[in-house]
Amino acid sequence: MTEFGPAGSYSQCPEDPEPTAATPTVDIPGEVLAAFKKVDLPASSITVQPPGGETLVNFKTILSTQAERHQIQVRLDKVALNVVLEVWPSKFVWHHGDGTSQVSAIPGTPWTEGADVDGDGFITHVYTKELQSAPVSVDTTWSAQFKVAGAADWRPVNGTVSITGAPLTLDVREASPELVTDPN
Repeated sequence: MTEFGPAGSYSQCPEDPEPTAATPTVDIPGEVLAAFKKVDLPASSITVQPPGGETLVNFKTILSTQAERHQIQVRLDKVALNVVLEVWPSKFVWHHGDGTSQVSAIPGTPWTEGADVDGDGFITHVYTKELQSAPVSVDTTWSAQFKVAGAADWRPVNGTVSITGAPLTLDVREASPELVTDPN
């Protein structure tokens, strides 16, 4: 028999079993977030069009990258649990190398013949002055959801991971108009 005394203290009868320590609780979503921060996520490499490391002043330069939704198997050792992380790019920060940047939710679309650069899916930047060796890059922010391996229900991961992309060097040149009498 256990008797409670002042201020929540208690005394125990000799025939009562010893009290057991409470099972520590584990924050599974917190463990998943910690695992998400450690998984190998790809850095986005930037593609610039026109190709060749050069573009022109007052010309729409097209930026794009490859980043896709995918799944990663993760083991939470602290709780001996296998989970599946589904990760996707949720934000892109494009650094133009001229002191400006822009944010998008899409990875941009490479230009193909006949495509309208002003159409949906294109990320463009217009340089207003000449530059040499402008470091152009894209940083990718990844979001995720998780489920216990074999379960059906997905749960959001409360946090994101940002990966800095390596810069590409771009020269911005100014074209000089030239009149010719015979274009051939």
